[in-house]
Amino acid sequence: MKPDVAVVIANYAGDDVLDACLLSVRAQTHLPAELTVVDAGPSRLGPRIAESHGAVVLRRPNRGLGYLYNEGTRAARSELVLLLNNDVALDRHCLELLVHELASSPRHFAADPRQLSWNGMDLVHGRASLRRGPLARQPLPGFRLELRGAADTSVPTLSANGGAMLVRRDRLLELGGFDETMFMDFEDLDLCWRAWSRGWSSVYVPEATLRHHVGTATRESGVLASRIRSSHHNLLRFALKCLPLEAVARVVLGELLRLPRHPSLIAPALARIALELPEILRERRRIEPSRRLLRWMLAGQPVESQGMQP
Repeated sequence: MKPDVAVVIANYAGDDVLDACLLSVRAQTHLPAELTVVDAGPSRLGPRIAESHGAVVLRRPNRGLGYLYNEGTRAARSELVLLLNNDVALDRHCLELLVHELASSPRHFAADPRQLSWNGMDLVHGRASLRRGPLARQPLPGFRLELRGAADTSVPTLSANGGAMLVRRDRLLELGGFDETMFMDFEDLDLCWRAWSRGWSSVYVPEATLRHHVGTATRESGVLASRIRSSHHNLLRFALKCLPLEAVARVVLGELLRLPRHPSLIAPALARIALELPEILRERRRIEPSRRLLRWMLAGQPVESQGMQP
């Protein structure tokens, strides 16, 4: 018997794209048992579009993508939850393939589809991996984040992408959900790393595809500015919570090197992290960062040694 799936769509400024997203969900070969749109405005049209497709609408403030996903997941009752940005359109077999892969192993936490550009011509998101890299000019200082890796079959991935991921609801809630202090960026990596720390895997499923109209929610200058400011806070918080000390040192040093060039971005992030540090350290003790997990990630997540990571 196939597990029930709840679809949760985070909607902000999605008047131009939400209808296409909902149409693609309703056309799936594995139809969801629940359909919820968590609407954060600012237009009143989004809820009307959602209700026209039979979706339940939850109205919430725009406190970030992870917060909206958490609210939808808490309201759901199905075993699995498909978390979607409002600017994606699924291939009709996408959900069926993701469910099949997630159900294939009790160790799986998240299933990650292949994302193409809106015209279907370019790869937007593929298999994610992590390598050592320079301190400068990297989104995560000291490391290279590869987010468009190729794969012919389902393989472990560093992190499912926040634009679209299928997760086990009970495990997401057990992890405490997405970190709601992270407005946007790195919230997906933070969540999936915490899952990996418990031995719960994320898997990339290239056969499951969707199209992604990247950047719809951040077209407004205020949202884009919030995202950029949030990014530096988020990467520091992720590192301090989840990574071994030597990796933390690389990330923090990289941000300090950025400080003279970008003081208006880095200084507020450092100040906020300083205020959050007692809570971050409590989280770190719960997570118990693993050198072995980091080594396995840096080795490219080899399938033959997957049992070696915790």
